[in-house]
Amino acid sequence: MIAFISLDKYKLKGELFVKRVINVIKKFLIFLIILILVVQFTRAYLYNKMAPELKKWHEKSKYEEPEYEKFKTIDEYLVAEKEFLEKTYAEVEVKSKDDLTRFSKNGILSPINEKGENINSSFELIPEKIKGGVLLLHGLTDSPFMMRDVGQIFYEKGYYVLGLRYKYHGTFPGELPKISQKDFEEAAIFGSKMIKEKLKDIKNPEFYMVGFSTGAAATLQYITQSVKKDKELPTPQKVFWLSPAMGVSSAAKFGFLDSWVSMIPYFKKFQWLDINPEYDPSKYNSFPKNPGIQVYYLIKKAKLNFSKLGKEEKMNLPPIYSYTSLVDSTVLDKDLYDIFEKMENPNNKLVIFDINRKFEDFFKPNLIKLNLKDEMSELNFKFNVAFISNYSSKKDDEVAILNYNNNVFSEENKSNLKWNESNFSLSHVAIPISPSNPIYGRDSILGSLNLKGENNSLYLSPNLLYRLRYNEFFQYIENDIKMVLN
Repeated sequence: MIAFISLDKYKLKGELFVKRVINVIKKFLIFLIILILVVQFTRAYLYNKMAPELKKWHEKSKYEEPEYEKFKTIDEYLVAEKEFLEKTYAEVEVKSKDDLTRFSKNGILSPINEKGENINSSFELIPEKIKGGVLLLHGLTDSPFMMRDVGQIFYEKGYYVLGLRYKYHGTFPGELPKISQKDFEEAAIFGSKMIKEKLKDIKNPEFYMVGFSTGAAATLQYITQSVKKDKELPTPQKVFWLSPAMGVSSAAKFGFLDSWVSMIPYFKKFQWLDINPEYDPSKYNSFPKNPGIQVYYLIKKAKLNFSKLGKEEKMNLPPIYSYTSLVDSTVLDKDLYDIFEKMENPNNKLVIFDINRKFEDFFKPNLIKLNLKDEMSELNFKFNVAFISNYSSKKDDEVAILNYNNNVFSEENKSNLKWNESNFSLSHVAIPISPSNPIYGRDSILGSLNLKGENNSLYLSPNLLYRLRYNEFFQYIENDIKMVLN
């Protein structure tokens, strides 16, 4: 009897201890939730006070995007898209002359060209004799216009080119909060099917995909699906990546904590990471938080699907040719190198554009140390690499090409490539843009933008103003792609 009483006593003490622990955990969780709420609402309040006022182009459109699945041909879709873009532009059009707003048809930075066409719309380039097709997928906040220079390369080689616009792009930034990762996936699938339909009468047509930034993540997701022998999805013979988004900050996944606060009307500014003047005719300057979250999940899903591929399926993936800057503030380059290693495809090629070593004294120490010239022999790449740099001479007009092909090094010192004397690096957005581009090129308004004045006068970040908008070495990309196509 005494033994049973003792056991009950210990059992009671144990139950009391468990209850106390549970109560402590509950109190801690309540405290944590209250703390998060206080922090979030404080951040939202302060941002609401400091951020610029929202414009009508930061609101959602009353019109619905054309749904890809409703169209059997690209011609049908282009007609519907044209009508949609005209209606959405009319919603935010600035009636009075405003030279620096993209929403003024009278402005110098209007997306409506001299023919009355919207440069943000999807586009086709159709050669007289078609040998194949290529799908161009642009980046986040961009429009198909960003892909026109690259599209011209394929067009000149006889390929039908389709530059497809993602939903909620090419209109106004208030549409971006609507986007989900599925929209990027659906664009890749729809575009590929449209090219398949366009080439149905061509004998043995070649099919390629080109992805810029987020577009590269969308192509990775697509090819991991198509290689599973999905008959509805044509597998491209080759894939080209420009500033590929294979990794973004993991902080993006916590953006939902801000999103639910911004659902309260008073805090609606808080759904925006950046609220900037909209002067760029084919790219949003304002950036809401939701798209960053969706791109994070798109990349995560694409990588997960890739990791599930068997050895034979990985071998069936098309070769990938990637072009990126050594410095890129938008994406994480280590994720790109990691996925190239895991692909283990000796036909893949990674082209890296170095910083301008002439300015080494101005660079952060960690960037000066990023010199592939000294590291390539130790890295033992399983793929081809080209390093474009003036590491030896540190002169603008002496840019060398160091190639690593099949474990063999070669160096070309007379490359005819050179830096503009005042440019210290390329940028994420510069890679697909030719120096002759009418909007972003060397002699264009935005490409040659050179604002000077006093500190702390402009709301717009100086980083956005001096970011290079065109690729000094676009000719290298053009020659490289044409060599692959031959």
